[in-house]
Amino acid sequence: MRSRPGAVGDHFLMHWKPLPASDAGTACAGVLFLAVPKRQLVRAVDRNLIRRIAREAWRASGLSRQPLAVLVKLRRRPDWFAEAGVRRRRKGVREELDALFADLGLQRTAWQRNSVTLRRGTP
Repeated sequence: MRSRPGAVGDHFLMHWKPLPASDAGTACAGVLFLAVPKRQLVRAVDRNLIRRIAREAWRASGLSRQPLAVLVKLRRRPDWFAEAGVRRRRKGVREELDALFADLGLQRTAWQRNSVTLRRGTP
């Protein structure tokens, strides 16, 4: 995951990497890694809220069923996070993560299309 971020939002970074195909030829499930540092969110309740919302968004996006490893990293705390209520926190974080997962899905589709044409030998 030392590549450039696949998707960048105001508060999150996402790196992704395709997983190798399994030996049986069946598609393996995706893997989600979360990095929510204590430096950004001091309270464990807030860190767990971010993780829970990220897992919900991951499953809802449909990427969890594809052979893909994704790292979601909180790069900075939202300014509105401290004074907002729980519903506002949930809504703000979920909207940003949904947008990033959608962008990641589009990138993956484009990457698959390019890799298929390269395997066939067409330019």
